[in-house]
Amino acid sequence: MKTDQTKLRIVITGGSSGIGEAIAFNMAKDGHKLYLIGRNQQKLLKVKEQIEKVSGEVHIGIGDVGDENDGERLLNDIINELGGVDVLVANAGIGYFGNLEDLTLTQFDEQFNTNVRGVFIWLKQVLPLMKKKNKGQIIVTSSNLGLKTSSIASFYSATIHDVKAMVWCLRKELKDTQVKAATINPGSVDTPWFDGKDVDRTKMLSSIDIADAARLIILQKETSNIDHILLLPGKN
Repeated sequence: MKTDQTKLRIVITGGSSGIGEAIAFNMAKDGHKLYLIGRNQQKLLKVKEQIEKVSGEVHIGIGDVGDENDGERLLNDIINELGGVDVLVANAGIGYFGNLEDLTLTQFDEQFNTNVRGVFIWLKQVLPLMKKKNKGQIIVTSSNLGLKTSSIASFYSATIHDVKAMVWCLRKELKDTQVKAATINPGSVDTPWFDGKDVDRTKMLSSIDIADAARLIILQKETSNIDHILLLPGKN
């Protein structure tokens, strides 16, 4: 995606912490215009204030990515504030882990609502805008579990495989256009996702690692079309 000196209009779901926050800071240093979406207004306001001290124009929107009414309301606000969308980072996600028989229907519904339905709603909303101008970049934050499977991750892995298939199919639909779609598939990342969990976070990827990968995709030239980036921790 050729950028030159253009200030991109970047929408990030799950932008209040972790990977979404790191991507926002990474892109803000070039003065790109950001719209961050999340469910926690206080956290979003804190990120907005911190980024504005560095550089860039930042707007926030409160809502549930899996709610189509919230999606429509937020998209209208994005168009009013930014005038359109050049980059969508569909980053919001949740995960519950455990043996399949120990997981609940509520946990199943929550994961599919956010991780799959939420991605679909936002893809469906921004694609017409990008197709109209024949330019745009979509990034979906996925997982290495979208490329393989693991024990105690049946529901979560299922959602990520769904999203990976969705993006792969979308890439075929976008053939011969300058609208691009990619996934970032990291292993475990040291973010608030793991707060309160008894896991060793010293060997995990950092959110900055993922933000660097997102930047590579966003700023790629017109001559390339990155499919996905698989990142694994450098420490064994």
